[in-house]
Amino acid sequence: MFGARLNHETRFFIASGESGKYELSGIESIDLSHQASTNIAKPLGTRKGLTTIGGAVEQDLSISRSLIYNDPVLDFTGDVVSSGMSASIFYGNKTYGFNSGYLTDYSVNCAVGSIPKVNASFKIFSEMKSGITASGSSNVTHPNIFIPSQGSISLTCDNGYHDVTTTNRVVGFDYAIKCKRNPIYTLGRSSPFKVHYVPPLEYAASVQVEVDDTMLQSGFNLLTGRENRDLTFTINGRDGDSLQSLTVPKASLVSEQLNSTAEGVLKLTLNYIGHS
Repeated sequence: MFGARLNHETRFFIASGESGKYELSGIESIDLSHQASTNIAKPLGTRKGLTTIGGAVEQDLSISRSLIYNDPVLDFTGDVVSSGMSASIFYGNKTYGFNSGYLTDYSVNCAVGSIPKVNASFKIFSEMKSGITASGSSNVTHPNIFIPSQGSISLTCDNGYHDVTTTNRVVGFDYAIKCKRNPIYTLGRSSPFKVHYVPPLEYAASVQVEVDDTMLQSGFNLLTGRENRDLTFTINGRDGDSLQSLTVPKASLVSEQLNSTAEGVLKLTLNYIGHS
């Protein structure tokens, strides 16, 4: 009574029929939330209002963590997990979770001097409540942990067209995937009858470079040279094997920014979009 649950007492699990059960490590924050859509009706003939339901309850999960293993959450993009995923948070002897959620946004940030960071957001379409556990009683996988350093991160930037990585210093990149979901509701049900994946997957990437000999491309190159790039980020573990590979399919270089300041070095930022 009147105690508190500390960080080491909290564990988080995810599971799906297609991908298996996992306990996630390296988590820095978890946010579970729900919000009801309501309206206040003001009928004639009375001074009293009436609270009405204006739509489905919005339920969300967001996870922020360090990328220290091959990430099973990346498998939840697109329609790979057709029936949704379950997840639960465990603390003390209590569990709280859900049985049907879908990944909507996934992003990775890498920079010199820091461990790569991952952020993932999910839309939840089943009831969130106490007593739900995604860990089950057995067969929970805990991924092998590796701490990547800046020397273990490599980048293939453009299939020869704008390969700035061989003679210029890449100091950071941001990578993001957006997965659109369309829930189908019917009368008599509080949860969706079905959740459709709406293709294509949308990708975005930004690469930050300290310039040695590269220059901006022509501003009109997008008109004739789009969707013919290979953009791949590779993060290796201690043994040199690939820990995580992040790709931008059909990548188009959509913008560049060259920046110079009185107290800094010349920097170039490359922005890409892609789709699968």
